[in-house]
Amino acid sequence: MDIYEQLAHFLDDLPGGFPRSESGVELRILQRLFTPAEAALACHLTLLAEDARVIAYRAGLPLAEATRLLAALDGKRLVMSSVEEGK
Repeated sequence: MDIYEQLAHFLDDLPGGFPRSESGVELRILQRLFTPAEAALACHLTLLAEDARVIAYRAGLPLAEATRLLAALDGKRLVMSSVEEGK
């Protein structure tokens, strides 16, 4: 299964859903918003705030790579990140 198909399925399982269309336009939207690496990482996110090392572990990525991808997603406003004082 294509990574964008996987992401669409993952998003559709969220409370807000991500319904499929006959034209497949939703996949083209995902392709414009996410690189393949970002889409793969996004499939490992949850609705709860988590530390980057937890996400990296679940995604099977080195922490530095996961942190870079999360920062890119945050820069595009596709995820929301927060920094706790002292962390």
